[in-house]
Amino acid sequence: MVDSELSQIFWGRCAFGSGVFLYLLIGILSFAASPERVTKFEALARNKWIGLFGGWIALALCVPHAVVVSPAFLLPFLWPIAIVVPILGFFFVDYPAARAAGGLLILLGYSLVHYTFDFRTPGFPVFAFLGWFTGIAGIWISGKPCALRDYFRMVCRKKQFRLICGGVWSMGVLMALWALFMTREGGVQ
Repeated sequence: MVDSELSQIFWGRCAFGSGVFLYLLIGILSFAASPERVTKFEALARNKWIGLFGGWIALALCVPHAVVVSPAFLLPFLWPIAIVVPILGFFFVDYPAARAAGGLLILLGYSLVHYTFDFRTPGFPVFAFLGWFTGIAGIWISGKPCALRDYFRMVCRKKQFRLICGGVWSMGVLMALWALFMTREGGVQ
């Protein structure tokens, strides 16, 4: 196995692991929602601490991909930027948790499509749908961060919507677990 393949497997598994965590978190929050908890759930999208740590995770996953496309003069600054930007967001951005979740969903969608095809994970065509769904959700939340607050309002108010969304996110957990454990070395040609 070459070093680049080992690195790709590592980042792929990191992405799938974060996907399991993110899908599980959103699924649990969807199932736990109720009309009595609507104010608590609405506040999650604006939580600065979730935004800070979620931003660090998203940017830590993003920097290895940015190295390839960044100009040479910018390479020494990628990691410092990845550390400083979430701190700036903590102080100056509205809906930081929603923005971090959107970024994580975009990266997860890309990873599900790219790594499962690259390493020929069994059942990889199915992951394209999940990756596109996840990426579109991330773009939607990143473009309109208050959409995460609106999502929480909807799952808190309507039991049918809560069960459907919780079930969809639960399927995402199962698929990300499948990708995490079934992706093997040797797929890259």
